[in-house]
Amino acid sequence: MLNRDLLGSLLFVAVFTGYGVLAWQIPLLPFEEFEVVTSSTMPKIYAAMGLMFSLFSLVAVLLKGNTVQQRGAPLTKAALQQMAALIVLMVLYAAGLEPLGFVVATLLFLVAGFWLMGERRFKILLLASVPVVLVFWVLMTQVLGIYLASGSLWS
Repeated sequence: MLNRDLLGSLLFVAVFTGYGVLAWQIPLLPFEEFEVVTSSTMPKIYAAMGLMFSLFSLVAVLLKGNTVQQRGAPLTKAALQQMAALIVLMVLYAAGLEPLGFVVATLLFLVAGFWLMGERRFKILLLASVPVVLVFWVLMTQVLGIYLASGSLWS
């Protein structure tokens, strides 16, 4: 009865339960005492929604019962190396965000990530990366007024 779907659902129930416990412990700032939306509102909503959907998933797995599971493709050494390379790339992205700035670091991260995942056409790499980075940068900085690192190497 204990299969991958059940373990995944139980893991998400545990994670969102823990997240919910932590979300309800976020202290209110003095000026938030009588506000409707506070700094803990979104984490509480995320915890509730995540727990609700993971419980739906758990119930669906339990109701499905013991059906014959089809095995997916086996995890190969190449797939593990690709996963490790992506994790290293994420760490490098986090380390390079402040010195390179959001636009350059994110552009390099996306291009390198797409390349690692198998896309080798340079035009596609740029067309998939540049618009995403620029639109996200404009949305965050110009529309929402959120500061994104501009890079300490050239500022």
